[in-house]
Amino acid sequence: MPVMPDPVPHLPRPDFSSGRPVRIASTKFDGSLHYEYDAVLLDQHGPVVRCWIRPGTRWVGYRGEGVLMYPFTMLFFTDGRWYNVMHQHQPTGARGQLTYVNLGGPATFDGETIRWMDLDLDVLRYEHGVEVHDEDEFIEHGARWAYPQDLVARVRATTADLVGEVEGQTFPFDRDRHIPPPSQG
Repeated sequence: MPVMPDPVPHLPRPDFSSGRPVRIASTKFDGSLHYEYDAVLLDQHGPVVRCWIRPGTRWVGYRGEGVLMYPFTMLFFTDGRWYNVMHQHQPTGARGQLTYVNLGGPATFDGETIRWMDLDLDVLRYEHGVEVHDEDEFIEHGARWAYPQDLVARVRATTADLVGEVEGQTFPFDRDRHIPPPSQG
């Protein structure tokens, strides 16, 4: 199940000086809350919806609530992709996380809210490599909520494809294309 190609071959760098508010709402497979927070819609090019999440943004989720400390840009796709992409504007954490790919149901966008279903597995790019995270959650939630076998197969195949794509930093995993240049940061 190959990762889909760049739907907008010449996607411009986003303009972080403008945009409008949108809501991001994700659920788990059973419909329970995953995370919700506000974002700034930077642009939309065909199926690519790009948002900026400012530091200081309040979030609520299955782990409680809090305030985001670091800015990041997220890319959602309304063309049936089973993932979305979060690019950190600066390396975060002790290991220098750069990119975080959420495996999940395809995103929908009604003009006000971006919705998607989290499916546990994540592909993370650090300054020194790429790793798959949350295998334990995927197994636990799959058993608890009876993930259908075709869903499990799709998520596993997509995860395997994503590792190579993230390592290669091809679109949409080409982080520098989606974060502000130093003059805007």
